[in-house]
Amino acid sequence: MNKMTFKTKLILCVTLINFLTLFLSYLIFIDTKVKDDTEYIKTNLLEVAKLVSQNPTIKSDIENKNLNKEIDKTMDYYISIFKDADIIVIADNSGLKYSHLVKEQIGTHFVNPVNWNLINQGKGYFSTMRGSVGITTRRFEPIFNLTNKKVIGFVMVGKYNYLIKDMTYNTIIILALLFFVSLTLAFIMSIFFAGGVKKSMFGLEPEDIGKLHIKEKIILDNLESGLIILDENNKILDVNKVFINKFSPLTPQIVLDHTKSFLGGKKIVRFDITINKKIYHIKILPIYDQKKYYGNILTIKTRDDVDNYAREITGIDQLIEGMRASIHEFKNRLHVILGLINLGKIDMVKNYIKEFQELNEYDFRKYNNIQNSFLKAMLLGKEALCKEKKIEFILEPDSNLAINENNQFTNDIGTILGNLIENSIDSFKEETKHYKYIKIKIEEDENIIRISVCDNGKKIPENIIDKIYDYGFSTKGKHRGVGLHLIQQKLKLYDGSIQLIIENDNKTFKVEVKYEEGTSN
Repeated sequence: MNKMTFKTKLILCVTLINFLTLFLSYLIFIDTKVKDDTEYIKTNLLEVAKLVSQNPTIKSDIENKNLNKEIDKTMDYYISIFKDADIIVIADNSGLKYSHLVKEQIGTHFVNPVNWNLINQGKGYFSTMRGSVGITTRRFEPIFNLTNKKVIGFVMVGKYNYLIKDMTYNTIIILALLFFVSLTLAFIMSIFFAGGVKKSMFGLEPEDIGKLHIKEKIILDNLESGLIILDENNKILDVNKVFINKFSPLTPQIVLDHTKSFLGGKKIVRFDITINKKIYHIKILPIYDQKKYYGNILTIKTRDDVDNYAREITGIDQLIEGMRASIHEFKNRLHVILGLINLGKIDMVKNYIKEFQELNEYDFRKYNNIQNSFLKAMLLGKEALCKEKKIEFILEPDSNLAINENNQFTNDIGTILGNLIENSIDSFKEETKHYKYIKIKIEEDENIIRISVCDNGKKIPENIIDKIYDYGFSTKGKHRGVGLHLIQQKLKLYDGSIQLIIENDNKTFKVEVKYEEGTSN
């Protein structure tokens, strides 16, 4: 036997609920409608009876025992204009009829029972009985004399019961048809509703969704990164166990408060944030399906985790590039020495090696005040690269830097300084000028580090100066435009600043970074 699908269950459930609701509603409605119609008929009968009983001509004729045919004509007129008055009979207090639907009965006495006790007390009443024209619902109303002091007769206004039943039957039929039409529409709408719900569930059964949810939790809880899931309104939906276990006492709300300004885009965003003097790497993954936005996934890692994957990119690559340039220069000098030896110019070889040694000693001496080995090695590598490109690399003599090694702050300073120098080197790619230089100045003053990188490379057009820090913006071609944006992101971690100064043929980037001993990875 095939198992009933979720869609079929939903259709049956919705249809049953609608059936019960409509059925009870229509029962109550029919009962109310029939009662209202009956009450409406009685009200109309009462109004017609009151109208007739107050007619002064009728009062006068009955009081004077004047069996006038005009009374019957007037009643025929009333019957024609009042739809609920099918029969009107006027009689005096002896029961003598002055009007009747059957004209032959005019002048005869009223046969059916009359509650003379109520009539003589001046009170009207309703009754249902069979008369000469069939079963009718009747209203009896007393007729007083002209002075309204004595009852002289009564008026009976009746409605045929079969007409009341026909009206009730028609009401029930119409409401029954409406019931079935409503139920049919409810059934059709339930099909569309169930289809929409099934579509929102990606065509899966609840059991399948439950299994997927369990698998999803297992996967999310075994990731290396902390995970925060947000809905389309950036409200927190879920957090994996990695975040709870690894990043405590950090809370999802604290992370969200620090990342709100980055949410809302359609691209993956990566950045670092500082919380309680600790730096975390955040990655925002927007969730889209066929252009529909569902929310974001935030992954969070410590800087130690990021360094295991990215330290080579942010620092080591620059050192390798410098080492390559140094090795290339060293090979060139070895070739010169080898050539001089082959020519037998031993004295020239000695002088060349001596000059080379003095030059290297000078190169190392000018970096004596840069005590951080990582940054010193990076600067030496950049200088070797500049020599290869015939760019003079100048380090101001009063430069100094003594920050600790093996500190994340060192890596970030290396990223800032290395990208500024690389930016200057790139500015000479299309320059043909004879003299090219890059001038560096580094100063450490208590808890502030100031870096200045000046060059006489290609100028930056004024119309793009405001855009050079935007991610992806570059005049150097595709897949570039990250360096200055990365510098600005690093500076935000330490409440730093960057300033561009353009004077004549020179452009200078000046950076200030606040350094606190408590700032770590």
